[in-house]
Amino acid sequence: MGYGPDLYQLVHNPMRNRKKIHAAQGARMASAMRVNERPKIALDLQYMFKEKHRVQSELGNQMQYVISENLDSRTPLHLSFVNFPNTEDSQKWLEKSVGFYGGLYTHQTILPDFTHKGVKETFPDEEVVYISRHARDVLDGPLNVGAIALCVSMDTAREALGAARRGRMRAVRLPIKKYVKWQQGPMYLPFPNIMRIFRHVHESGGDWETALLSNISKRHLITPEEKEAQAQLEKTNRRKIRQREKNELIKTICEATGHH
Repeated sequence: MGYGPDLYQLVHNPMRNRKKIHAAQGARMASAMRVNERPKIALDLQYMFKEKHRVQSELGNQMQYVISENLDSRTPLHLSFVNFPNTEDSQKWLEKSVGFYGGLYTHQTILPDFTHKGVKETFPDEEVVYISRHARDVLDGPLNVGAIALCVSMDTAREALGAARRGRMRAVRLPIKKYVKWQQGPMYLPFPNIMRIFRHVHESGGDWETALLSNISKRHLITPEEKEAQAQLEKTNRRKIRQREKNELIKTICEATGHH
């Protein structure tokens, strides 16, 4: 089981009929494109090909999950990939890292568009907000915005905030600090997690707290003291297991040799 350049999607049950799968996915995607109350998502690739190849591959894999989970969702979001350069390197990245678009069955399903156009060119009639963890304004409550832009990068140099300012778009951050006590590690969320958060918030009418807590790794939510206590507990449990195994081995040897 898997998916990549030669496999058009993640298939959970190989006995399911491919045509039915694509028909169902296509109907859901077409519905998402028709129904305007769902926010449109612009995944901005303008910094992608300035990243190191290792980072490009990692982000490409994340985009693969984003597309796959969106296809399988009962309430798919309207995704578009923008600022995509038409170069040989970008095409190789699309085929090798993202997959889907080089597959044999691409024509049978509705996949997100990749366009050289910018965010505002792609969604000229929508109110656009640009997600940046360094923004002052906070995106909270129901997702009533027309389009949400995400910078596809690791955002180590505040690329998202820079892209928002240059494009004259309102920069907003997710309401993580309001609903979550982030204890350790960089405040970075993988893109598939962000998409799950958006879907949950949209479906729930604005329940950010549940959406965030369900999609943030627990390692970010425990204090250093709790982490240390957890490590000590695991160490103690491992020691007990080793001692029990040792005692059982000694007992077995004694029974076999007749010594008690």
